[in-house]
Amino acid sequence: MTLRRSIISETTYNGIYEKDLSDEEMAGVYENRNVIGLLINQYVFIKNNDGKVVDKFRWDGEKFRKLLLPKISGFKPKTFKQECLCDMLMNPDIKIKIVAGVAGSGKSKLCIVFGLNSIETGTHEKMFVVRHNVSIGEKNGFLKGSKNEKIQGWLGFLKDNMDSTQLTIQYMIDRGTLEVEGVEYIKGRDIKNSWMLIDESEDLDENQFGLIGQRASEGSIICFVGDVKQVTQAKYRNSSGLKRAIDKLKGNPLVGIVVFDDVENDNVRSDVSKIFTSIY
Repeated sequence: MTLRRSIISETTYNGIYEKDLSDEEMAGVYENRNVIGLLINQYVFIKNNDGKVVDKFRWDGEKFRKLLLPKISGFKPKTFKQECLCDMLMNPDIKIKIVAGVAGSGKSKLCIVFGLNSIETGTHEKMFVVRHNVSIGEKNGFLKGSKNEKIQGWLGFLKDNMDSTQLTIQYMIDRGTLEVEGVEYIKGRDIKNSWMLIDESEDLDENQFGLIGQRASEGSIICFVGDVKQVTQAKYRNSSGLKRAIDKLKGNPLVGIVVFDDVENDNVRSDVSKIFTSIY
């Protein structure tokens, strides 16, 4: 049984040129001639006659650049698309990083890994995490506790992806290297020198998406992570900030986009996860 199913109809641009190249087009890549018409920060794979990927490049507007791969202890990308994402996350010139697509593809994990590394290396002062307080199905009702206590209740995804490190959420908050915020509190903020992670960004309408993006200030990188197939409410589907950003920002020199759109190959979590991803 095959589970291969594309979500390309939801986001027509996925940041990667996946058509097979002719000999002339392949020669163009190696000669820095963009005959295939790549947008800035779009990726392309070079395959041999057997269909095996033998080279990967990013077009920077002037040259085809070979991918940079991370040197982070205990971490290694699992797929070619994850390699593209690593290259994008490592690039300091790409200030806006949009990571979208199928569940289980490692979107949040990689953004967290690189965010933590940027703090450890002193590139950024802190990780600034925003997650929209949107429930699935029934509403949550009133939640007791302080603002930080309420927001931390939505940070299980962060804890799950920090298990391979010695860090804890509370330890980072106490040291001032992690700040968590809800969308409703973001207006008026000026976020400097931070690795900004906006998780579940499919649940942001166009106004919210734009408002959050405008908070990124000097020295900050902003990563929007989401899956348009997991929108929880119709109002976010009808006015999707994530889909609009992909459509309007592709090719901008400050923007990188990687969309995982293949259920079978991009979901690396487990065979069980693939089964549910394929039918919902």
